[in-house]
Amino acid sequence: MKDLAIHDIDIARYLFGGDPTAVYAKTGNMKHKLFEDYAHIMLTFEGGKNAFIEANWLTPYKTRVLIVTGSEAIMKLDYITQELTIENAKETVQPRIPWQEPLKLELQHFANCVLGKEKPLVTGFDGLRALKIAEAALKSSKTGRLVKITGS
Repeated sequence: MKDLAIHDIDIARYLFGGDPTAVYAKTGNMKHKLFEDYAHIMLTFEGGKNAFIEANWLTPYKTRVLIVTGSEAIMKLDYITQELTIENAKETVQPRIPWQEPLKLELQHFANCVLGKEKPLVTGFDGLRALKIAEAALKSSKTGRLVKITGS
């Protein structure tokens, strides 16, 4: 979970503007006995907002999709093809986004941060919070209970 779902946890924190108040998770290992190879995670945020994360090492091919469902529209982002689709009751929009190599951009940003040319988009604090939430999800999976997320 800490190697794959942690990225989705970080994205949920960004989209909701903070940490969840609670987490419930179910994990297991179907193919890999040494680590969890699938996780279903529900993060609860203030105001009744929820994020549902499914992460696994089981699919025969790489799938990386983000779906955001709102009261007015739904947005689907395919990280691999870098295609974005936004739909509401009246229309479907697919903005044209120029494809860029994500790892190259990430390494370029890291180098610029080291050289003092840019500020990190994701801080050490962000990483620490995502790790704390991932650990709470593992605890939830082990106990079968909802785990409250506290401050620092």
